[in-house]
Amino acid sequence: MDLDVLFVGTAGSAPSARRSLPATLVRRGGERLLFDCGEGTQRQLTRSIGLVELEEVFITHFHADHVLGLPGMVKTFNLRGRELPLTVYGPPGLDRLFKVFAPLIGRLGFELKLVELDHGEELERDGYRVAAFDVDHGVRAQGYALIEDARQGRFDEE
Repeated sequence: MDLDVLFVGTAGSAPSARRSLPATLVRRGGERLLFDCGEGTQRQLTRSIGLVELEEVFITHFHADHVLGLPGMVKTFNLRGRELPLTVYGPPGLDRLFKVFAPLIGRLGFELKLVELDHGEELERDGYRVAAFDVDHGVRAQGYALIEDARQGRFDEE
C-alpha cells in the first residue's frame, strides 16, 4: 500500500514567507486525509498537488491557526460544484465551531458531515483504522494515529 505524507503547513501560530499554518495531507492508496486546515491550506495544496476533492478532514483542536482555512476551503469546494459529501472530524465542540462558521460558509450544495470524536475512539477503514488520542496542549486537543491492520507475510532472511 502506497503511503506518503505531505506537510502542507508547518508554521506555528504565525505564517512566514516560507512556512504556512498547520496542515498535513496523508495519501494512502487513493485516499486523501487532511489533518488540520490552517489559513492558506487550499493555496498550498493548489501550488503543490492541486486542490483535491478531500473526503475527510481531521481537526486536532480549535486554535485559530489550525481551523481558519476550513471555511474558505469548504466554500471553494461548493463554488466548484462539489457533489461528494465532506466529513470533518474533531474533538467535542466541533458542532459549536461550525455554528460560528455558518455565516461565513453559507448554503452548500453538498453534504457536510460533522463528527465529534473523543480520545480512544477509532474509525475503521479498509486495511487500517484512525484512532483519536488525547494530547497535552493546554486546551482540549487530540492527535490521530493511522494503525495498519496486521498483514500476513513471510520475512525472507536472504
